[in-house]
Amino acid sequence: MHDEIAEQVWDAVGHWVEGRREESVQILTTLAETQTPSMMYGVACGIATVAKAALTQMHGAHAHPCFWGIRTIGGLRPEDIVPPHHLFAARFIAAYLNDDTDTALALYQAVYTSTDPDLWPACMHTLLAATGEAVIAATPEADR
Repeated sequence: MHDEIAEQVWDAVGHWVEGRREESVQILTTLAETQTPSMMYGVACGIATVAKAALTQMHGAHAHPCFWGIRTIGGLRPEDIVPPHHLFAARFIAAYLNDDTDTALALYQAVYTSTDPDLWPACMHTLLAATGEAVIAATPEADR
């Protein structure tokens, strides 16, 4: 089952990169409808794995320890200017890049258990979109 889910994650990101956004989102929606919450956390981590590869391609691998984070200008907090689903995607990817599984899991649990029924789907969609866009940015020579 894990291999099948991993293939669907690759397909979802691949469809996004190819411009087939609706098909990409449909794969994610089907996964959300058929998988357990813990398996969907695995889906989120799978998507973040692709984001990590794309960002490493763009910025190179660092031999020294580095930290990925979210920076805003003017002393504003990200919570004050970034929509929650975008902030989730950025923070989840940053936590994953930093190998901070505790934070990644806490972020996922917070949105999954939110009283807002639209938050978790929006967060997962934005995570997929951000990853697809990172792949596009990392492969400018790709045929799209």
